[in-house]
Amino acid sequence: MALDEYLFGRFVRYLKRRKTSAIQASKHIVKLDDVKGKLTIFASAVSGYPIHIHPAEREGGYKNDSFFLPPRMDHFDSYEQNASFYLFRVLYLAVQKKLGINWPDQLQHDLMESRLKAEEKAPLILRHLFEEVPSTEVIYRQLLELFDAKTKGNSSPDYSFIYGKWMNNRPEETNQKKENSLADKAKMAIKNEITTLLKTRSVEEVFTLEVDKKQQEDYVMTHNFEKIDTAEEHEGGWRDFDGDDDMKDHSQALEDLKMKYTVRVDDEVHSIYQADFVENATVSESADLNTSDFHILYDEWDYTKRTYKKDFCKVYPKKISGTDISYYKKTLVDHRSTLTGLRKMLTTVNNKYQQQRRQRQGDQFDIDAITDLFVDVRCGHTPSEKIYLSARKKEKDLSILMLLDISLSSDGYAAGNRIIDVEKQVSILFGEILDEFNVDFALGCFYSKTRNSTAYLSVKDFSDPWSKAKYKVGTVEPEAYTRIGAAIRHSGALLKERDTKNKWLILISDGKPNDYDRYEGKYGINDIRQALRELRHNNIQSYALAIEAQAKYYLPLMFGQNHYQILTNPVELLQALVLLYERIKHQ
Repeated sequence: MALDEYLFGRFVRYLKRRKTSAIQASKHIVKLDDVKGKLTIFASAVSGYPIHIHPAEREGGYKNDSFFLPPRMDHFDSYEQNASFYLFRVLYLAVQKKLGINWPDQLQHDLMESRLKAEEKAPLILRHLFEEVPSTEVIYRQLLELFDAKTKGNSSPDYSFIYGKWMNNRPEETNQKKENSLADKAKMAIKNEITTLLKTRSVEEVFTLEVDKKQQEDYVMTHNFEKIDTAEEHEGGWRDFDGDDDMKDHSQALEDLKMKYTVRVDDEVHSIYQADFVENATVSESADLNTSDFHILYDEWDYTKRTYKKDFCKVYPKKISGTDISYYKKTLVDHRSTLTGLRKMLTTVNNKYQQQRRQRQGDQFDIDAITDLFVDVRCGHTPSEKIYLSARKKEKDLSILMLLDISLSSDGYAAGNRIIDVEKQVSILFGEILDEFNVDFALGCFYSKTRNSTAYLSVKDFSDPWSKAKYKVGTVEPEAYTRIGAAIRHSGALLKERDTKNKWLILISDGKPNDYDRYEGKYGINDIRQALRELRHNNIQSYALAIEAQAKYYLPLMFGQNHYQILTNPVELLQALVLLYERIKHQ
């Protein structure tokens, strides 16, 4: 690189950093990240749906159950007015969603056309909004005055931040081609060494392109002489993929690039340029996988039709055969003090005396039994001799199945802890204690690749000895997606076979349903809720433990109050399990 190119590039980057610092220093600015949690709760409450809030590329809009809002608001001089803008936009989008005003398909539309459509339908939306929430009219008038004042010359006011734009409201279903596999090489890329990870701004819509091999072969190299590196969005034309990892060298050029188009390739990757995106791109349903292997068919609940899709999901039960003895030993060494404390706590729980009513012998009278005795005597019936209270240890007729979510989301971090490691460490420590107290328990984990392939991996069946199963835990690694409903139904079937009186399913997951064939949002949440109802119908209790802050937006909708907890590290999770175990013992 020439000296003048180097100096020019450094000067441009300096100006960018200075501009960014100046924006961040302004106290009147409201950032979406700072208010996202409250806005999510507010949006879900006013719309009646589990709404997700995401940063928009600019003005935003709504798409299915997602509201896209500007990343920050700084047009007003006060923080309160900028915050009121977000409230207005949420209410506006809630009404727009209620009226179903949006693009009805997944075809690519011009941005200006989307904005014009949004402004054209604005009077209808505003009329309903002002009727339902009259106070929003004041905010609306303030916004009109603001953007009118920003208009220069003879140009028309830009109201796009008020009305947003139209977005595609339904997932694309145009690709009917079935896939025989889910890009195994792409899956293996996760296991390969990733040397560079850069994060860019989020995108609202993604369009998947097919690689034109002919254009790649015919491509002729050209040289462009620029003073600074640049990158452009796809406008046709294909170059070969060389697989080199030089993304860090081009990070400045990528800053303003919109990640709007995706291409599927089987090449190994060594760098990741990450943009948040919440909707599925163009995907097709996978063909039947592993049809020659043993599998079990389960129904899935379709809340829109209020009926089951019969035999819709295939669950493949598998037993983990590998072992990782060093992982087990390291967990015990690293958490020796935690295990000791856990053992003392659970010993206290197991040895705690419980008051038993209506006993033949005891230190105190049972008032209810005495009352029944006098009634029987007065009625001329033979009274019962069980009229005492007695404190004694009572063994619990109990079976517990711990179910671990090992989808790719468990490869993330919470409070500095890798989620999958927290799950495995807790499984080992809690398994040690349950085995010591002779509790009937099993340990399983799951992941999915569409409805045709949900894997249930058994680390320990109810009949398996813990002395062998404990060495298998360390071999578990994150993989694929999260079809929770199918995994819950299979776990319920296993618990139903136990002849114990009290049966519990403990799910450790981030609680977010997700799969390659659009098992997400309201559909996934309602299927999980229905699966939990099926458990209760079979007298099986359930409880969820999450190691991810975002779970607070999902678990309450599925498990209900007092049936879940959100934690961040192994110690918190173990303490929660102890409290849950004590609750189970006293039921």
